[in-house]
Formats: sequence, C-alpha cells, structure tokens
Amino acid sequence: MKILFVNHASNLTGASLSCLSLITGLGKGYEPVFATREDGPVVDRLKELGIKSYILNDRGFLGIKYISMFLKILREEKINLIHLNTLTPFCKYAGIAGFLKKIPIVWFVRENPLISRSRRLRFWLKSLSSKIIFVDRTTKEQLLGNDLTGRVEVVYNGVDLERFRPVKSEFFIEMFNLQRDKLLIGYIGQITERKGVGYLVKALPLIKKMTTGFKLLIIGGHKAGDEAYVTQIKGLIKEHCLEKDVYFTGVVEDVSSAINNLDMIVLPSLEERCSRVLIEALACGKPAVATRVGGTPEIIEDGLNGFLVNPEDPEDIAEAALKLLEDRGLRLMMGKEGRIKAQKVFDLRKNLNRMRDIYLNLHEESFNKCTR
Repeated sequence: MKILFVNHASNLTGASLSCLSLITGLGKGYEPVFATREDGPVVDRLKELGIKSYILNDRGFLGIKYISMFLKILREEKINLIHLNTLTPFCKYAGIAGFLKKIPIVWFVRENPLISRSRRLRFWLKSLSSKIIFVDRTTKEQLLGNDLTGRVEVVYNGVDLERFRPVKSEFFIEMFNLQRDKLLIGYIGQITERKGVGYLVKALPLIKKMTTGFKLLIIGGHKAGDEAYVTQIKGLIKEHCLEKDVYFTGVVEDVSSAINNLDMIVLPSLEERCSRVLIEALACGKPAVATRVGGTPEIIEDGLNGFLVNPEDPEDIAEAALKLLEDRGLRLMMGKEGRIKAQKVFDLRKNLNRMRDIYLNLHEESFNKCTR
C-alpha cells in the first residue's frame, strides 16, 4: 500500500517525530511518501532511508497551487491512502486533493482544540476525513464531542520501549562535570512561552529554601521568534542568582541517555496534548511533575507515576518537586509505575498495529467501492 504522509514541518519535535515513527515502523507491504513545507531533519532522515520526500513551499492564491501540486503527487505516485499528521491548513490542501481523487484520508488531531485555527478547520476535518484520529480523549471531546462516533478513534502516541528503557547513564554528569551527589531535574522541549519554562525557573528559589542538592537541565532549543522569551528566562535565572543551578544543554540527539541520567522530569506547560517527553520519561522509569492541562492527566496519574500541578503555579511545582527530591523510595516507586503504564498504553508496537489495521480497513473499503 502506498501512503502519502503529510506534515507541515520537518523538525524533530513532537508531531514530526510521531510521523517519522509511523513512516519508518510500518514495515513490509507499505511504501511511504512524505510531503512537507520545509526542508529539515525529518527529510534528511528519510533520504538516508531511501524514502521519497516532496517539499511544497508555494501556497499560491487561496492554496490553489498546493492543491494542484498534491494532485500531481497523488497521480504520479499512485497513492492509495493519505495520512494527514496535523490539523493545519497545509494538511487541509492535501485533504482537498485526496477528496477530489476519492482517496481515503486519515487525519490526526494533535493541536489545542480551543484555538481559533482548530475551530476553523473543524469543518474540513469532518468533511474530508475517512477516519479521524485523536492522540488524547480530552481533545476529541472538546473539538467534536460525540459527533462522527464511527469515524473517530483515540490512538495515543507510542514510543520504542527497547530504545526508551531504564538504563544507567551519566550523560549530563560527563557533559558538565557535575557532582554525582546532586539530583538532576530535567525540562525537555522547546524553550517557548507555551511550555511554561518561566514558571519552573520561578519554582527553583522555593525549592532552594529546602534543599540545594539539585541541578536543573533545560534540554532543547528554541524557534526563530522566541529569542526574547529565552532572554527573559535567562534574566529570571540571573535575577534569582541561579546561574550555578541551571544548565542549558541545547538540542540533544540521544534523548534516551539524557532522560536516564535525570532523577525526574518537570513539564510546566500551559497546554499539551499527548506529550512524547512524558511518555519517554515513563518508559525510562522516571517520575514526572506536569501541569494538569490537555491530555497530560491521561499520561500522568497523580500520586502514582508522578504529580499533577496547576499551570502557572511555581509554588505547586516546587511542592511536588520537593516531594520527589526528598524521597528516593517515592522516585523509584513512581518510576516503576511509569514503566508499567508505558508498557500497557504507550508501546509503539501496539500503536503501529492499530494504525496498520486502520489503513488496511480503509484501503479494503475503498477497493471494494471501486470494484462494485
């Protein structure tokens, strides 16, 4: 089966990584083709694997050029099914082309359902899709409610449990020559306002009142346009005299080794869907402190594999982090529970099997319609 995977970006962040996992994990019987708006690491990796990619960066008037280019790809590549990886206008144009060619369309929703873009695209989502996949139940309920029940499913993001598993690591200890008696708190993700990094930094002085036996690793980079926010974060660190307590690592390629050298993960986001970072942390047996937003409560069970805290609340973050910093037994217990949940719910193999079933069922339905 030949599938066109469409993603608006080609960076190594959540949605793109999920798309890459699907493309590279489907196995025999599937021939993926990738389309995106920009060159980037995902395109580079697919080239290494011999998987064809198209870069479409000319929208044209009202997106007509996009639609025309997608129609050409569908025709020349003889595409059997389209996978739209995000609820974005770029994917909409691919969906219109697929609808005109009567090709089955699977459309993933990974975005905040309450923003105006999601509301605007809801009409197209309902009109063009053969199957709609949400990565968490909360987004489904907020965007569609009980509409289109037969066409809608929830399929959580999955991680490779062999790659992400508990192993000994001194990744950051060696990188920064850190003392081994310091506990390492990690934030992993883009340094951007939506991720709430500032509230984590504001929690550190409250934590330091009780213990100085920790370091914070801010792991990740930032997009163009977020320079002012990064400067703001560094200003907060200086204002609270935290320069010796916080390390910026930049983007880290070996995420598994990075997570395994941490004692806990903190994700202070203002909005999340199905966070890959949290799932990877659970798979590595690490407890997490995360804000009670979006799909996060479907990953973190408060008091079992981590703590849920209120968004924009440094005091709440500090209180939860201190519980973990002060109790090794609690960290180990929550880490074990996290690994168990990852095995039950977020195993990439189960995710791939479910998607294969969805693709095959839609392909068979389409074939049967054509032969009637």
